[in-house]
Amino acid sequence: MFDFSTPVRGEPVDVTLPRAASERADPRTVLRRLWHGAGFLVLGALFMVAAAIAGLGLLTPVYTSGIQVLIDPSDLRVVDNDVSARTPQADSGVSLAESQTKVIQSDNVLRRVVEKLRLDRDDEFAKPDSDNPTVVWLRTALGMLPPAASRDPVNVALDTLQTKLTVRRAERTFVIDVLMQSRDPEKAARIANAIGDAYFAEEAGARTEAARRASDALNGRLSSLRRDVEQAEGKVVKYREDNNLVAASGRLLTDQQLGDLNQQLVTAQIKTAEARSRLDQARKMKAGDASTALPEMLQSLEMQALRQQYATLSRNTAELATRLGERHPAMAEQYAQQRDLQRLIQREKERIIETTQKDHDRAAASEAAIRKSLDRAKSETVTSDRANVGLRELERTLESRRGVYEVYLRRSREASEQERLNSINVRIISPAIPARVRTWPPSPKVVLPIALLVGIALGGVIALCLGAARDRRNGRSGGRPALSGSRSFRAADA
Repeated sequence: MFDFSTPVRGEPVDVTLPRAASERADPRTVLRRLWHGAGFLVLGALFMVAAAIAGLGLLTPVYTSGIQVLIDPSDLRVVDNDVSARTPQADSGVSLAESQTKVIQSDNVLRRVVEKLRLDRDDEFAKPDSDNPTVVWLRTALGMLPPAASRDPVNVALDTLQTKLTVRRAERTFVIDVLMQSRDPEKAARIANAIGDAYFAEEAGARTEAARRASDALNGRLSSLRRDVEQAEGKVVKYREDNNLVAASGRLLTDQQLGDLNQQLVTAQIKTAEARSRLDQARKMKAGDASTALPEMLQSLEMQALRQQYATLSRNTAELATRLGERHPAMAEQYAQQRDLQRLIQREKERIIETTQKDHDRAAASEAAIRKSLDRAKSETVTSDRANVGLRELERTLESRRGVYEVYLRRSREASEQERLNSINVRIISPAIPARVRTWPPSPKVVLPIALLVGIALGGVIALCLGAARDRRNGRSGGRPALSGSRSFRAADA
C-alpha cells in the first residue's frame, strides 16, 4: 500500500490527455481555415471553369436528329386477298412494332442509306486507315487490325452508322423513334430521313418479293392443274359420245326434253279443259231463246249483228201490237221476220258449237300427242339414267379439279396484282429537321456551373487540409492555445 507520509523522490512524468472529437469538428475552426484559404477556393473555381471551357472547346460537338414512324398493325384494305393479308391478333401489335425496330436497324435498310448518301466516302463514317508503319505494326501486334475483307469502306460505314443510330419504341404506343447522331446537324437530319425512305423501300420490296414468290409458285402449280382439268373434260366428252348422252347448256338433252314436254302437257291439259268447258256451255245454250244472254265464248260479230236485229225487230213488233193489235194483218209479217231471225241465230249457234267442238278435238289430240311423246321421253330417260351414273362421277371429278384450278388461278392473279400494289400502313408522323442544340458535349449553361461548384469544393478541401496542418504545427486547436492537460506525479519509492 502507498504511504502518503513518505516523501516522493524522482522526476515528474507529464501525461497529455487526448483532445475531444468535438474540438476537431468545431465549425469556427472550419470557417477560420476556409477564410485563411479563400485564395484556394477562388483559384480552384477559376481552374475548373477554365478546364471546362477548354474541354468544351476541344470536344467535337455531336447533334441528334430523328424521325417518328407510326406502325399500324393492320394493313390498308385496298383489295381483299389472302396473299399478304395481315390480320393482327390481340397481343401481336406490340411484337410487330418491336420487330419493325429491328428491321429499321437491319443491314438491308442501312446499306441502302450508305449507298444513297455515299457514306463510304464520308470521313466521319468511313475514316481511312493510317498509313504510318509504326501505327500499322502496333495495331497488327495487338490484333487490332481487321482483315482486308472487313476493311471495305461500305462495311466500315455500315458499322459506324449502326453505332450512331438509336431506334426505340415508346411504351404502349406503335410509334418508333429513329435518332441519328452526327457532327453536322444537317447531315444527321438527312441521314434520318434517308433511313425512313430506305425502310419504306425495304418493306415495299419485301412485300413485292413475297407476292412474286407466291405468284411463281402458283403459276408452277397451275400448269399441272390445267392438265388435270383437260384430262377430266376429255373423259366426260368421250363417255357422252360412247353412251349417246347429248348435253346442251350444261344439261342432258333427254332431261331438257322431259322438262319441256312436262310443261307442254300441263299447258295442253289446260287448253283441253277450257275447250271442253266452252263446248258444254254452248250445248246448254243451244236450245235457248234467241233473246237469252249468251256466254262469252258464243259471242261473234255475226251473232251480235243478228241479235241486234232481233232486238230491234222485237221492239218494233211490240209497238205495232200496241197500236194496231195482235190480229192486224201487218203483225203477221212482223212475226214472220222474227221467226227468220230466230232460225238465223240458231244456225249461228250451231256453227259456233261446231267450231268449239273442233277446237276441243284439236286440244285433246294435241294433249294425246304430247302425252305420247312424254312417255317416250321417260323411257329414254330411264335408259340414259343408267349411263348417267358413270357420267355424274366423271363430272364430279371434273368440277372438283376445275374448282381447285379456278382458286389457284384467282390467287395467281391476285399475287400478280399485289406485286404492283403496296398496302403497308406505315407513315412518318415527324420528319427529321436539323437540330439547333448539340447533344454532346452538354451546354455551357450546365457544364460551367457544375465546374464552378467542383472547383470551389476542391479549393475548400485544399484549404481545410492546409489549415489543419498549420494548426498542428502551431499547436493550436479552435484558435486557442493548446492545453497540455498534464499532471506531475512522483513515483513512490518501494
